[in-house]
Amino acid sequence: MSLNNRHFPKVLENSTLFRKLFLLRKLFFSKRKSSHYSQFAEDVSITRLFPRNYKGLFVDVGCFHPIKHNNTYALYKRGWRGINVDIDQIKIDGFNLLRRRDTNYVGAVSNHNGEVEYYSAGFYSLVNTLEKDFVTSDKDYRLKKTTAKRLDQFIADSPYRNREIDLLSVDVESHDLEVLKSLDFERYRPKVVVCETQTDCLDDLNKTELFRFLDEHGYTLVNWCGLSLIFRLRNWSIDSFHSISDAA
Repeated sequence: MSLNNRHFPKVLENSTLFRKLFLLRKLFFSKRKSSHYSQFAEDVSITRLFPRNYKGLFVDVGCFHPIKHNNTYALYKRGWRGINVDIDQIKIDGFNLLRRRDTNYVGAVSNHNGEVEYYSAGFYSLVNTLEKDFVTSDKDYRLKKTTAKRLDQFIADSPYRNREIDLLSVDVESHDLEVLKSLDFERYRPKVVVCETQTDCLDDLNKTELFRFLDEHGYTLVNWCGLSLIFRLRNWSIDSFHSISDAA
């Protein structure tokens, strides 16, 4: 019987022994892909946007798992470091075990600070969300509460305050635009942004508020992997690194 996307009795969820055994299974005994770590191989496209020996800064919102279905683990193995944020404590417990060189936070990211309600689809679910419209009847969603902060605030509380971001990865089940709106793009100016869409064709994507938001902030779409859109700054490319290196 699968233990994925299930709710457990509170006595189990609050049990230290259960949480440790669950994490051991989740981190070391669940299947892993050898060719890529991201759910839709996004990391294959992402790593090609940066020089092999470059060690940058990432911010991963809705990070889920330190290795599996993760857009930043391939970069972490290359020496990158960053900030991981997820709404579930159990997921951040996993990052604190396997990604100790990162800065890991529990909480919701949204365009305001304060207490929020969110919909949980299970103890270690891929599809927890703050968006009621995302909730479907085929899953056993339960309403929970947590604290939300702007992404600016998470970064300000970290060792990377005021530092430009190389990669921003957002996967928060239809709440991606609110996360993007909570970032000061002038200050942090991520070179590459990864976020999700529920549309399935380019004509529809061009009409979405999320696409227009990134377009107006100077980003161009360079790849589309499964549900994930990969944008980069319009006036930036990997050649920029070589130009800086040559000038030095």
